[in-house]
Amino acid sequence: MKVTIINIGDELLIGQVVNTNASTMCKMLTDVGMEVASTLVVGDNRQAIFDAIRRAMPESDAVLLTGGLGPTKDDITKTTLCDFFGTELVEDSMALENVRRLFDGLGYEVTPVNRAQALVPKCCTVINNDLGTAPCMWFEAPSEQNSDSPCSVLVAMPGVPFEMEWLMANRVIPKLLQHFSAGAIINKNILVQGIGESFLSDLIEEWEQALPPFIRLAYLPQAGMVKLRLTARGDDRKMLEECIMREVKKLYLVAGQYIVGEDLETLPEAVARAFSLNVITLATAESCTGGAIASKLTALPGASCYMKGGVVAYSNEVKEQVLGVQHTTLEHQGAVSEETVRQMAEGVRRLLHTDYGVATSGIAGPSGGTPDKPVGTVWMAVAGPKGTTTRLKHFGTDRLRTIERACNEIFAMLLHEIKK
Repeated sequence: MKVTIINIGDELLIGQVVNTNASTMCKMLTDVGMEVASTLVVGDNRQAIFDAIRRAMPESDAVLLTGGLGPTKDDITKTTLCDFFGTELVEDSMALENVRRLFDGLGYEVTPVNRAQALVPKCCTVINNDLGTAPCMWFEAPSEQNSDSPCSVLVAMPGVPFEMEWLMANRVIPKLLQHFSAGAIINKNILVQGIGESFLSDLIEEWEQALPPFIRLAYLPQAGMVKLRLTARGDDRKMLEECIMREVKKLYLVAGQYIVGEDLETLPEAVARAFSLNVITLATAESCTGGAIASKLTALPGASCYMKGGVVAYSNEVKEQVLGVQHTTLEHQGAVSEETVRQMAEGVRRLLHTDYGVATSGIAGPSGGTPDKPVGTVWMAVAGPKGTTTRLKHFGTDRLRTIERACNEIFAMLLHEIKK
């Protein structure tokens, strides 16, 4: 089953509002086995909306619209749908009762403008919106792909995110599942770190070419790592799951040394799981990353079980007086050096009595570089029960990217140390 999503609103096109509806809808549909063929964003323009629907209907089993259903003059989705389906607006008693219910609850009187919310195209089926006054509307049209298949469907929903999400979960998706046979979609994510995308592609080329035709592989590069996503589509969910697991086992034989996690969106989540499962603790000592490592970990629930604390040691005085970095080290080798981060990691581990300590010190830029230590130079260290590991990286001249990549590098170093 293929679905096209059309999100309507000038505010989306000019960047005033982030289009979170598209990503939320895609995830909800994929979770129940529906394939999203494409997503479109169009402005509050009758011809643009009309043309988008006209193109999407023949190519999709269902078209889902959001936006443009409010009571103001710029909300033109309903009238455009009337033009498309060759019908007129009529007042729907259920939609009107819903408007009255919501306004009575707020102690307000229903005005003529608000009453207009109950006007819907005559040919649609109204789906009640318990959270708002704009109704959800279900349209059916004979399928242009196959006369024996179920009718193509168009569903128009309000663009308010929480209203849309509630309607999708409680009304629209259940009704779509009754109308169509969705099949099954299985996604498996593998986090890879320590090898570039092109080198990874060469490494796993033979394995990738041998994948069954119903499994697709996607490379999703991120700062300092690559996420591999395996997607299997078919009718037998159990068979797809078993096949995915067989292929993942084969992947470990080829690239296992670079794999740092599965089914996790981020490296911090992989670190959090590893520390929680092993009942071990962590402390951070950060210079160039400015607390970003600690921030990414403490943003996750359950961080208090393993994260004891951190020190943002931006100045040499803090490195020396709080973390115990030797004055001679800073004087002769500098703050951005292997010995400094080693002493920082060991010092914060000792200071906060943890199993592991990590440290970063570098030149994030855009200024401050030297010929010997250019912008983007970062030293990192992980101190643990089996000693201290250090690593030098050059991340380029973009400050934010350097910080992000340094964080991911530390997370990967931690995971490798825990595996030891």
